[in-house]
Amino acid sequence: MFESLFNNFTTLTTFLFFGNMIRTKYLLNSSLEERSKRIVLGVALGLFGVVLMYFTFPITDNVFADFRQLPILISVYLGGMTSGGIATLIISVYRMFLLHGVDHVSIFGGGLNAIVTLLFALLLLRIPRLSFSRWLTALALCIIASDLVYYCTLEGSDRREAIVMFSIVFVFGGLFTFFMLRYMKQSGDSLRTMREAAYRDFLTGLYNARAFEILLQQKIESFSRYSIPFTLLLVDIDHFKQVNDTYGHAAGDAVLSQFADLLRDTFRPDDKIARKGGEEFVVLVDHCNRDEIAKIAERLRSNVEEQPFLLPQGLIIHLTISAGSATYPDIGEEQLLDMADQALYKAKESGRNQVWRAER
Repeated sequence: MFESLFNNFTTLTTFLFFGNMIRTKYLLNSSLEERSKRIVLGVALGLFGVVLMYFTFPITDNVFADFRQLPILISVYLGGMTSGGIATLIISVYRMFLLHGVDHVSIFGGGLNAIVTLLFALLLLRIPRLSFSRWLTALALCIIASDLVYYCTLEGSDRREAIVMFSIVFVFGGLFTFFMLRYMKQSGDSLRTMREAAYRDFLTGLYNARAFEILLQQKIESFSRYSIPFTLLLVDIDHFKQVNDTYGHAAGDAVLSQFADLLRDTFRPDDKIARKGGEEFVVLVDHCNRDEIAKIAERLRSNVEEQPFLLPQGLIIHLTISAGSATYPDIGEEQLLDMADQALYKAKESGRNQVWRAER
């Protein structure tokens, strides 16, 4: 029995670890619709339940059990009704018709038990946060349902021993699964936080130069699928060096932080804003052609001109910006950044506080 249990826990650990890695790295980041992702998740967990049926463990001399209910609980927690329903369908159909043939044990222990497990999971686990009390309650209800199957299909000492041993083993298997899921979620959250921090500018909270390169490439690849134009807008704060020289670097940092807030307020959530370095910023303006960017950039220029910037000393100063834009696909990928930079240079050379567009 202990060897079989060890094999089951090893299988659980392996699937949960590699399954979570594949899900977070590929499935969640894929271009599939949310419903399609849930379907894939349900199929994967349903097949995992089928695999677990072949890793049975003896709970009496004549009775064997497995952990096929755990994939149903996991599927509902991760993918809701769609994933849970598909996983339950695969597991129940395979148990009733393909594993050992149709009999009263396969109907009660396979089909009906899987459906009852799904109902308990839908009742308790369709929440974003994995709660220990809810998971424990779901486990207890699943154990009661399975024990009722044993009570109805077994007799004598086998019945009592099966109920006791299955309850004990399933509690351990369920708790092991819960702590594995919680550990992987916490690890994933920590990894996402670290990855996000690596792509953020420490002062403004905007994307940094490294993230900008990735975002730009993603925009270009997105155009090949959806043919939606976008504009690259380079923005430079005029005479920013004078702010640092006159009021100190703390004042310069305060200006940069307030300017980043102004950029967020001016542009839409889907527009990607990055700090390229120093006082230079770049915005990837989504769904924007060369005619529309003229109005958007002028609105930004006007907002900055009218914005009072508060310094740590309590002083208020006013600033202006120069900006240059280049629109894709009017200007090709290789020239996009250079043309926007040239437009920005022309805006500065023409007296600053201006916005220029790159010409084809």
